[in-house]
Amino acid sequence: MTNGPSITNADDAKLIALIGGAERRVLLLAPGVSEAVADALLGAWTRLGASQVTVILDVDPEVCRLGFGTLGAVEKIRAAAAPAGTMLHHQPGVRIGVLVCDDVTLVFSPAPLLIEAGSTQSNRPNAIQLGSVPESVARDLGLGPRPDVERIVGLDPVRPDQIAKVKEDLDAAPPVKFDLARRVRVFTSRFQFVELSMTGCYVSRKKVPIPSSLVGLAKTEDIERQFHAHFDLIQKGALEVKGKGGRSITEKGLQDRRRAVEKKFLVSLPEYGTVVLRANKLKFEEAVATLTAEVAEFAAGVKGEVEKQIKRSREAVVKALLPAVERNPPDQYCKTHGPKPPKDFLKKRLTEDIEKAFGTAEAIVEEMKVKVVFKDVAYESLVDAKFLTVARKAMPDVKWLHEEFEAPGASPVQKSDSLFGGTG
Repeated sequence: MTNGPSITNADDAKLIALIGGAERRVLLLAPGVSEAVADALLGAWTRLGASQVTVILDVDPEVCRLGFGTLGAVEKIRAAAAPAGTMLHHQPGVRIGVLVCDDVTLVFSPAPLLIEAGSTQSNRPNAIQLGSVPESVARDLGLGPRPDVERIVGLDPVRPDQIAKVKEDLDAAPPVKFDLARRVRVFTSRFQFVELSMTGCYVSRKKVPIPSSLVGLAKTEDIERQFHAHFDLIQKGALEVKGKGGRSITEKGLQDRRRAVEKKFLVSLPEYGTVVLRANKLKFEEAVATLTAEVAEFAAGVKGEVEKQIKRSREAVVKALLPAVERNPPDQYCKTHGPKPPKDFLKKRLTEDIEKAFGTAEAIVEEMKVKVVFKDVAYESLVDAKFLTVARKAMPDVKWLHEEFEAPGASPVQKSDSLFGGTG
């Protein structure tokens, strides 16, 4: 019989106490164990005899990565089993815990430390404590009158080569630090990094690269003012389009709308990027969709005007440069006609070069895009204590950022390989 409540909390300390107090038999079935529990099991072997202690684990690298137990504990138990005249048993995929110590049976849910730290508080139960093991369960565990026939778990011994393979696998892909992994999970469950960009919409600022062999040849004052190594694509004024409902869509208006979306939904974390609250993600995406639609309207409406401006600018540049080209043709224009190519050929070559430099209206409006890229927080960011400092400063009113996170290295989980954590 047991004293106290049946629905209870099980942690390493409870397991160790039950194992240490056993006088007749101990059986443990679990995904994995900590080295502290392993030491308690070795003590039971010494105290009760090898035949009275049975250990069944899932010897698999994922058990270690999930935080159910450590490879060190498995190696310790396996190394002590043979000299004691017994063995460590393997049960693939087991994810429940059962501890039988004399007439006490504890059925518990091991905490995967990758996901949660576990608890030592009795008001956070994860176990049911019973008296003698139920008859049907005893048979399945090999504690019945015919263990060799009735037992259905832990039928295979853990072999040395099996442990070696697990070690090799973990060396190739080691478990992450569990407290930091939980930070990633908590942070990404609430926030997501996002990159919002709008490109190609400020056509009036667009510069056309002029071939270096032609720069400086213009003698027309209006054209010369626009020449450096580039030429202004739009010579006068900004572009404007009438959208649905007669509303005005301008280059500046689109930039202002993009900034308004960022201001309303995004939080800047200097040196790290911007984040959006997952609770606001749907509204953010709706705002981006509206902005994208306006950019598409602007692109469609401005295409004709851009085409006219390109044509006008091309003609002006050709007209301004042609006399100088005729007087002093660039070397590449003389390859097939010698130092004095025909005027019609020079005009044709100059026109082709300028057309190539200006491109087409279609290509320009195709560059008008809104792009959104979502990214989850990187593990490396949360290793950096500076990241949390920046996040807390940017979001001083987000309580969980201040309450649930601790500085790297300070978590109790990192000071213990406990199967149950023990952070309260």
